[in-house]
Amino acid sequence: LNHDDDVRAIIFKAEGRHFASGGEFEMFDAMKDQKRNQLLYDEVREHIWNMLDLDKPTISIVQGQAAGMGCQHALLCDMCFAEEEKGRFVDGHMFMGVPPGDGGALVWPMLIGVMRAKRYLFTSDPCPAKEAERIGLITGALPADKLMPTAMEWATRFANGPTHALKGAKAILNQWYRIAAPAVFHYAQALQMGASGKAEFDESVSALKEKRKPKYR
Repeated sequence: LNHDDDVRAIIFKAEGRHFASGGEFEMFDAMKDQKRNQLLYDEVREHIWNMLDLDKPTISIVQGQAAGMGCQHALLCDMCFAEEEKGRFVDGHMFMGVPPGDGGALVWPMLIGVMRAKRYLFTSDPCPAKEAERIGLITGALPADKLMPTAMEWATRFANGPTHALKGAKAILNQWYRIAAPAVFHYAQALQMGASGKAEFDESVSALKEKRKPKYR
């Protein structure tokens, strides 16, 4: 997409009930193996940097839940519109008993400030679309039938706009992420890797599989 001159704006959307429902149990099992865990983090880091380096305007439209890495992907877009009734954003790491290491610690504070970010990253509580709009996490909360038309309207406006000026503006603003990313992301990654496979992680994953509340003490 970045090297296709015919592409002037990008819309990310998903099929089904949710934009991204979160990690699968197969991934949780992989996190117990150090080598496979490192490969997961390498992929995540590459994905985040690719999103930051993508110099064309990006728009995400979120129906249902956006959780985990899918949540960070949606929030890294230049604009994000969510379904006002069912849309919600979830970091999700506390469900696994590990600190946020896939970019949430970078993206959420940048968008809504450290204090508000702690409220969601410490708990993995969902942030409903209307609240996400109110606090500045997303661009707007809309009725489901307005998501694609609104995204297309903005994408068309960007596509017909001054390409080089838009690329320059995006590069400038994404510098805020690039400045913070080396310190925050690598630190978060190290801490999450250190927690993977520990007792709280194992209990969290078991509780998810058994659909019960975890017991940490």
